[in-house]
Amino acid sequence: MDMADLIVLPPPKRRRSRRLRKKLRIGEFQTLGFDYELTWRAPPSIELQDRFIDQLLEQVIEPRALSLGGGVNCGFVAARRGSVTAADREAFDGWIRNWPDIAKSEIGHLRDAWYDEAP
Repeated sequence: MDMADLIVLPPPKRRRSRRLRKKLRIGEFQTLGFDYELTWRAPPSIELQDRFIDQLLEQVIEPRALSLGGGVNCGFVAARRGSVTAADREAFDGWIRNWPDIAKSEIGHLRDAWYDEAP
C-alpha cells in the first residue's frame, strides 16, 4: 500500500447542516494545530530527553492547555479544546529557540488538526 493511499482528505465541499459540520470538524468548527521538527547538536541522552519533555510540558504545553503528540525529534501540537493560536505557536517556537542543545528547529504553519492537506 502506498502512503498516498493513506492520506485523509476533508469531506467534499457541499452544503451541510451545522450539526454535521460540528461532527466532521469542518467550517467554523475546524481545529488548527502545527507540526514541529527538531535537530539536536548531539544525540540527546535519556536524561536530557526526559528533562526536555518535562520542562516543555510544564512551561508551555500545560499552561496553554495544549496537547503534545510526538517527542524530542518531531511531533504535532494541538489545543485540548478549540484551535491553537498564532500566539501559542510563537510561545512554543520561542521556548524551543532558548533550549541550548537544539541546533535547528522547524515549526510548521497552523493547519487542520483533523484532516491532512491535499498533496
